[in-house]
Amino acid sequence: HIRGNPNKRGPMVQRRFLKILSTDERVAWKEGSGRRQLAEAIASPTNPLTARVIVNRVWQQHFGEGIVATPSNFGELGARPTHPELLDYLAAQFVKGGWSLKKLHREILLSTAYRRASTGDEANQRVDPENRLLWRYSPRRLTVEQFRDSVLIAAGALQMEGSGPGQNLDDPASFRRTIFGKVSRKEPSKFL
Repeated sequence: HIRGNPNKRGPMVQRRFLKILSTDERVAWKEGSGRRQLAEAIASPTNPLTARVIVNRVWQQHFGEGIVATPSNFGELGARPTHPELLDYLAAQFVKGGWSLKKLHREILLSTAYRRASTGDEANQRVDPENRLLWRYSPRRLTVEQFRDSVLIAAGALQMEGSGPGQNLDDPASFRRTIFGKVSRKEPSKFL
């Protein structure tokens, strides 16, 4: 469709990967609808963008902000990475590790940046008040699920069994992890 108008049809275009994201000659896809080939092209080790986006989003979950502060925009209008070499290293390790999220989490959680204390240092605070250089761990708010589970652990009352029907979290006798609580869209939990 020319300019998106279904009444103005242009020449038939063969299915293939996006030109803007391709570095080599694009081969037309001939099998089925092309969805499988598209998925393989997106998750290809030769496509660094996919690995970088995934790594950035995992990093964001652990640190509160990604290496690229605009996780949905890696383009020209998005923010520049604070640590581009780190992003490339983690993306390469992620692909080398077979796209394993477990290995990626392990790599991040065993890093010096993740294991830093959240206490301040006046000299570092003057140089980098936003903590862009990761000189400390930035404190973050706990979610209500983390808070509830922490209180139950501190009280020695948390029940760790992970199977069975969900329990009402508003019930004072409910000591299972919050993730196993009963969720009703009709009657949301007053606690949560």
